[in-house]
Amino acid sequence: MTETQSDWNKLDPASVTTNRIVYFIGFAFAVLASVVGGAIAIASELPEPWHWLLPVILVIVNMILLWLAIYWPAIEHRNVRWLTSPVGVEIKKGVFWRHQIAIPWARVQHADVSQGPLARQFSLGNLTIHTAGTKHASIDLEGLSHDVAIELRDKVIRQRKAGDVV
Repeated sequence: MTETQSDWNKLDPASVTTNRIVYFIGFAFAVLASVVGGAIAIASELPEPWHWLLPVILVIVNMILLWLAIYWPAIEHRNVRWLTSPVGVEIKKGVFWRHQIAIPWARVQHADVSQGPLARQFSLGNLTIHTAGTKHASIDLEGLSHDVAIELRDKVIRQRKAGDVV
């Protein structure tokens, strides 16, 4: 069976909003650290170019972090897809470094759905599929609708159970 682009499922659009909130919290801490660092740099006896250059560098870094907080979640969201097939679950993700993860049903041990407080607020869930093996023994798929995460977990469990040897 040949897969088309339309066969692949996307993450819930609300995951963009939750990721922006998380990035903005990180950005707020970076700004706070920059204000303190900039104040120390201005008040200290740094050599002349660093006296004014360090605050400028901190402003530039914070502008980059602000851009990332606004735009990166949507870019990241566009580059995550997942698909279930008779063979297993496939996940494609990554913007610069692309990963294609194939999880055969026979390798699945169990699956969990979790929600943090922010994800719960937006009805999102994270699916973790635990596989046999030691390296990369669990795969996370974050940003699913909670209902979809539950359905996918149940499907993983049913498929795994159907392949068990008694």
